[in-house]
Amino acid sequence: MREVAPYVMKTETGVSGLDYEIIAAALAQKGHSLSVKLYPFARLVATFDANPAIEAAAPVISSFPVTGWLSEPFITYRNIALSLAPANLSVNTIADLARFQIIAFQNARNALGAEFAAAVAHNSRYREESSQQLAVRILFNGRTDLVIGERRILNYFIQDPTTGIDRSIAPREHPLFAPIHYSVVFRNPALAEDFNAGLAAIKASGLYDAIMQKY
Repeated sequence: MREVAPYVMKTETGVSGLDYEIIAAALAQKGHSLSVKLYPFARLVATFDANPAIEAAAPVISSFPVTGWLSEPFITYRNIALSLAPANLSVNTIADLARFQIIAFQNARNALGAEFAAAVAHNSRYREESSQQLAVRILFNGRTDLVIGERRILNYFIQDPTTGIDRSIAPREHPLFAPIHYSVVFRNPALAEDFNAGLAAIKASGLYDAIMQKY
């Protein structure tokens, strides 16, 4: 897994977060426990492919070049472009992104599809950043036009006092992207089947919704 609030977060006693709790709860339905190692998002798939001792990796989508068995989607991410309202930027289509200075999350070119990749391919002011908190800070300091990331993640860091931004400045969301449904990739197909069954069980019991409401 990769560390990013509020999906996966280190705590004094271990790991918490939305992705972590859903995956742990689904696996527990079939008697499996979850032991987590954290890697940068850009290295997640490559690390899983290269290390047979790692039994699963998340979050992944089918377009990632990963070898294994994908589970049913367990979470939906809603990526947005975020600007500052006072800038009054006109950002209505993905193609418009070619005109702006942008900071996106790692692996955004793969995750957000061919149209996005084409829009930023020749944009010398486009870069990807592993720290979404830093990206939000840069935006609010006026040093980039747009930040592209998952809505829940960006809003978490806007509200987090440690980000150190002026929250009197209103952000503006540009919902340019289709939702992305993320899965877990497993090395063992039987474990993938157990996860799918456990995921269905926690949805039926209401536990899935209870975890979602926490975050």
